[in-house]
Amino acid sequence: MEKNKKKRTAADAERNRKTILVIGSILAAIAIWFYVDTVKVTNVTTTVRNIPVEFAGENTVLADKGLMLLSGYDTTIDLRLKGPRKVLWKLNKDQIRIVADTSKITDTGIQSLHYQVIYPDNVQPNSIQVEYASAYSVTVTVGELDTKEVPIHCEVTGKIAEGFLSEELVLDPVQLVLHAQRDDLLNVAYAKIKLDVNGAQKTVTKALEFQLYDYNDIPINSEKIRAATNLIQATLPVKAVKNVPLKINFIEAPGSTMAQIDYSIDPSSVVLVGDKDILDSVNELVLDTIYLQDLAESQSLRYTVPLPEGCYLKNDSEQEATVTIVVNGVTERTITVNHFLLENAPAGFVAAPVTEQLDITVRGIESEISALTGDNLQITANLSEISGEGSYTVPVTITVSGMQNVGVKGSYQIIVNVSQPTE
Repeated sequence: MEKNKKKRTAADAERNRKTILVIGSILAAIAIWFYVDTVKVTNVTTTVRNIPVEFAGENTVLADKGLMLLSGYDTTIDLRLKGPRKVLWKLNKDQIRIVADTSKITDTGIQSLHYQVIYPDNVQPNSIQVEYASAYSVTVTVGELDTKEVPIHCEVTGKIAEGFLSEELVLDPVQLVLHAQRDDLLNVAYAKIKLDVNGAQKTVTKALEFQLYDYNDIPINSEKIRAATNLIQATLPVKAVKNVPLKINFIEAPGSTMAQIDYSIDPSSVVLVGDKDILDSVNELVLDTIYLQDLAESQSLRYTVPLPEGCYLKNDSEQEATVTIVVNGVTERTITVNHFLLENAPAGFVAAPVTEQLDITVRGIESEISALTGDNLQITANLSEISGEGSYTVPVTITVSGMQNVGVKGSYQIIVNVSQPTE
């Protein structure tokens, strides 16, 4: 038994030794790979296929010379790139561009153009070499340019959401500029796009591909015809519609309450058109704030309907509203008062009114106004802001006692004299 135990111990030791050797080998391989990749900079290759050639200045400089590309504009190129592994690993192949400059073309016929390979912004161009290219120049055929502008027809499909309305369709551009040889452009009548607005509750804007048609409404598909733009932007403004009531804010006062007035607003509501997000927060339109105490017996007031920003009225006839107000059973009267209460005179001083009397205008229901006397009015001047002797003009507070439906109109003040008491 002792012998078997020794055998197991030796076997365990051998397994541990092999495990250590394996781990050591792995670490050594990683270290070597890291050294080779970062210190010695191992170069690798990768192939990118079918990169479309872009032609700089085709629709600007070349077109200004009255020239255009008749062939070669659909050229693609394959590249085999060489560079550090860590650089090529992070290279986005879809962002590699090949650009050929057309600005030096001056004549018609077959032309050979050099091109430039442009890499993504996160890659240093000098860190990559083009080891192989399927073509080192681009061959194009240049012809005389003829230009034609054709109208753009937009077919709107689907229905916008119920309770909404659409405004005039806007296209950008409004006409499509086409470039080709004269014979290829003769039969082109218009370009057509389709805009789906089904269920829309807000403005629809889409960039759409177009189809060319001849004068018999037959589609034209010709690679010889080049357009100044590949997409047409179509915008259909879609607005919400909401009926919103008009309102007057009334401020009540004693003797001037809503119980004494009748009023009407014509129209009582308006139909607003605007973005849904704006109209969702609009529940009423306030024309004015009116203090009932300032109203005459009857009046008719005209207001321009205030509109939320970006909204307009569906009916132009509702630009203005008329508010008619009739006051019932309310009258005004002026009462002369000659007794005043002076409070909070400065310590060590006496105060006396210089003003002998005040004419106070009161407003309220007719029965109480007719019974009102000067004894129902208490006029109080607070002198707490005065600190020394002199003559001062101070505001007064007027309290109506014994009457529930009478109020004072306006604000009043008196002159008081503050002096030291005489011995």
